[in-house]
Amino acid sequence: MIGEENKGCKLIMPGMNAVRILIGAEALGLEAARLRVYQAARLYGQGYAGGDYANAAKYLAAEAAFKACERVVMTHGGMEYAKEYHVERYLRGFFIPRIALVSKKMILNYIGERVLGLPKSY
Repeated sequence: MIGEENKGCKLIMPGMNAVRILIGAEALGLEAARLRVYQAARLYGQGYAGGDYANAAKYLAAEAAFKACERVVMTHGGMEYAKEYHVERYLRGFFIPRIALVSKKMILNYIGERVLGLPKSY
């Protein structure tokens, strides 16, 4: 895995539990978002007109992708933000779905009002 890719130091690092836990947590978040996107697409294909599944899918996917990129940058002490590693490009790219077209606050308002039945607060 990570230690095996680094052939330069000729050392396999079996004790990378902290990194494995962080990667595993982000992988679960991305997988959950992917499944929600598939569910929303399937329901839309079957004629479901409500926006709750699509909004939830967009919110979860945008948050999971941004959080994974942020975790990479923070795990490596900010060095991953250098242009040579391309993570900064992904971080910028994954920030756009959080604010573009429908912001996360608008999605949460929609879910609160339409799904949970809460009164309008605006």
